[in-house]
Amino acid sequence: MTIADRRTAMHEALHALWLAVAELVLTANDDQPVESDLAAAEHIAQLTVEIQGRLAEAIAAADDPSATREACTVDRLLREASLIYWRDLRAHEAVWRLRGSTRRRGGSWPSWWSGVEQSLERCEEPLVAAGVAVGDAWHELVTEPSVATARANTSRRSS
Repeated sequence: MTIADRRTAMHEALHALWLAVAELVLTANDDQPVESDLAAAEHIAQLTVEIQGRLAEAIAAADDPSATREACTVDRLLREASLIYWRDLRAHEAVWRLRGSTRRRGGSWPSWWSGVEQSLERCEEPLVAAGVAVGDAWHELVTEPSVATARANTSRRSS
């Protein structure tokens, strides 16, 4: 694949992730029960917005014409979003605490958390795919010039 192909794949992966995260943000923020005073739920909602913010920056950086700076910035922002996702939203302790809080609270809170968990699960595959696409773009970016040089050197030798 060419660098342009990898950039296109990266843009598509980031867009798919954006859609999944947008659903997560809506679920975590807008679907909270009316008596929305559970601090843990507010924290979860804030974390989803932080992920969305990092992803928005990554998408903007992906439009940068400087391929090296673009890949570096997109990679960093995606790693930050991924860290928040895995450490603060999907880690056992974080899930256990919120699940316990919503169960103790009762009412519509357990249902809200169930919806958030389902949205979180739908983010996993696009998050991993975006990471792979950014890694592939990096790989293509750093290996293509050396491959072209190797081909040029090989053709000179065979002449």
